[in-house]
Amino acid sequence: ISFTGGFATGERIASSAGLKKLAMDLGGNAPVIVLNDCDLEDAATSCVSGAFWAAGQNCIGTQRILVQSSIYDAFRTRFVAGTKVLKTGNPALPDTDVGPMITAQSAARTRRVVDAALSQGATLLCGNTQDGSLYSPTVLEDVSFECDLWKQEIFSPVVVLQRIETLDEALSLANSAEYSLHAGIFTNDLHAALKAADRLEAGGVMINDSSDYRFDAMPFGGFKYGSLGREGVRFAYEEMTQPKVVCIRKTVYGNHEQSATA
Repeated sequence: ISFTGGFATGERIASSAGLKKLAMDLGGNAPVIVLNDCDLEDAATSCVSGAFWAAGQNCIGTQRILVQSSIYDAFRTRFVAGTKVLKTGNPALPDTDVGPMITAQSAARTRRVVDAALSQGATLLCGNTQDGSLYSPTVLEDVSFECDLWKQEIFSPVVVLQRIETLDEALSLANSAEYSLHAGIFTNDLHAALKAADRLEAGGVMINDSSDYRFDAMPFGGFKYGSLGREGVRFAYEEMTQPKVVCIRKTVYGNHEQSATA
């Protein structure tokens, strides 16, 4: 059984499937860490693209951006400016940057989640307007770690900015969500990049790119509730096949030679 969708549905399928092979992609809540030694302009531009290119309807789209305090204000200025120039509208038009969500109901749900975060103390930096199935790219900060926008996958064009002091703090916050597919880190420090790659609870860690980077030759999947198994051309068929070992005992007249092949 192969399934892509929400955790609750995946759990119901798994509980009734019996003894079968299962492969599931159950969503993510992708964090991206931005350290103060990175290329700031590139980090901001990459995160705007990684967050909004599919109207946020992408399980590895950037949702939480954890920015070191010394560059937080400069990053926020660039990121919000890059978000505000995005045009939302008909995807068939060449000047449209962000198309509609799958339904008007999904856009309305997104606004309710954002409004709930605002009622819990979050600050709106831009966006949070709805016109049918169109929902404007939205950026917030000061989001409570207890609200759904921090803990759950939003699957919408919504991003949370969070100020951090150290890489250790960023890693702890990045790993606090139960849904994890991809993560990213922007830094010119190889030691910091490898530390993040080792400690981030994610199936893929993108160094100096947003969480959104993926190609089909990669083994794609996550940690925790993010997935069960791996996708990607080779890895998907390996998930759904069963290896068989065949051993041949070769006999020669007069004596015996043994060899094994698998």
